[in-house]
Amino acid sequence: MKYVIYARKSSEGEDRQVQSIDDQLNFAKKLAKKENLEVVKTFFESKSAKDPGRKVFNEMLKFIESQKEIGIITWKLNRLTRNPLDGGKLQWLLQTGVIAKIKTSDRIYSPEDHAVIFSVETGTSSQYSIDLSKDVKRGLKSRLDEGAWPNYAPIGYLNEPKKIVIDKEKAKYLVKAFELYSKGNYSLKTIANILFDEGFRSRADYKYHKSKLHKILSNPFYYGVTRMKGNYYQGKHEPIISKELFDKVQLALAGKSHSKKQRHFFPFRGMLHCEKCGCLLTATKKKGYTYYYCTNGKGECEEHKKYLRSEKIEKILADSLNKLNLSSESVEIMYLAAKEKTEHKRNYKEETLETLTKESNLIQKRRERLLDLLCAETISEDIYKQKEAIFQKDEADLNIQIVEIKKKLAKDFSTLEQTKKVFLSASKGQKVFLKANEKEKRKTLQNLLWNVTIQNQQLAKVSFKPEFQVIANEPNLNDFDKLREGRDSNE
Repeated sequence: MKYVIYARKSSEGEDRQVQSIDDQLNFAKKLAKKENLEVVKTFFESKSAKDPGRKVFNEMLKFIESQKEIGIITWKLNRLTRNPLDGGKLQWLLQTGVIAKIKTSDRIYSPEDHAVIFSVETGTSSQYSIDLSKDVKRGLKSRLDEGAWPNYAPIGYLNEPKKIVIDKEKAKYLVKAFELYSKGNYSLKTIANILFDEGFRSRADYKYHKSKLHKILSNPFYYGVTRMKGNYYQGKHEPIISKELFDKVQLALAGKSHSKKQRHFFPFRGMLHCEKCGCLLTATKKKGYTYYYCTNGKGECEEHKKYLRSEKIEKILADSLNKLNLSSESVEIMYLAAKEKTEHKRNYKEETLETLTKESNLIQKRRERLLDLLCAETISEDIYKQKEAIFQKDEADLNIQIVEIKKKLAKDFSTLEQTKKVFLSASKGQKVFLKANEKEKRKTLQNLLWNVTIQNQQLAKVSFKPEFQVIANEPNLNDFDKLREGRDSNE
């Protein structure tokens, strides 16, 4: 009688403890030599037998059917099948004598054997795969519930024993990608090119194209929430970005905050308003010069016909910063005012934290009631899964917000000394502004100014951020008693 040898090792995790293909082949060859069996062909593959469709296995069956009355040598029956479709086909070919025998390390299967015996053993192999799949899924869900990430770390993170940590080299690029896209001025392709030029590469040293970048920007994992098969879990990993930034990017991805890409950088665009109609001033370049003018968004303003050179705007803004001059004594007073404001904000954050915690507890109770309804068969499993997914997402988002507020509360008073530096920088505002480049000028104004209006090509009104407006309102900035009066009335 002629025989074929079949060996298989799964490429997946189910067969990690199973003998290697070489070991299986050595066993089969030794058995054939010991029993003087004629081996006409050897088949082996690395493929899971959980599902039908193994290429080499099917080739073996075709070969056997074409030759008739050929036996199979294999290490165990579960090397041949772990699903009922392949098991049934093997059983049929064995019962009809097309497969003459199946020899394994512990027994021999022949056409004369009772069909029930073969069915039980192949069924056991199939059930093993089913149970294994359930165990794997159960273990996966358990790890997700605990906040762990059970797979290979996403780009921006690195795998360490039992946890993942931020990949500082890659994370900085991801932060930049989120920040750039949130502005609505950059396409995915443009951001991909910018990051590539700055050294951002895939693990295989390739460029991240826009489709991959879209997937990254859509992944809530980067603000601390794990999404797996429609369910959401709060992760224990350290977020790379805030939820606020992630939400801005989602709006941009949905096309709700895109604007045309700027070909030129205009440092004061979006910061100046028309005093007459209240519309923003926009900018344009003509013959090498930059001009600002009213957008006339309401269609009834003549100011849009008056173009104001960038140089004149710079002088107007620089002169307005003259109002911010403080002595060190005045800075101390402003510092104390900022401290009071910080304490007020801290109280607000603590109240917000309490509210979010109550909402999180309420969702927990709703999830428990939902499970009770499922157990009582009041609702279907499909409805349960839909509602549970929504609750999971809401709870994960709330927990992320709670974590962010706790971090801010811990940081509040540690930043008070930095407030002094801000006030001191305000007193040097004009000097810093005049020496800065265009981007630094814009940043300086964003730190100090609240609103600026222009009319007839002149400064109409200027208002500063609240903490600096107090300074600007005082005619004698270095009069200690004068500044103190405003604070005493509230004590």
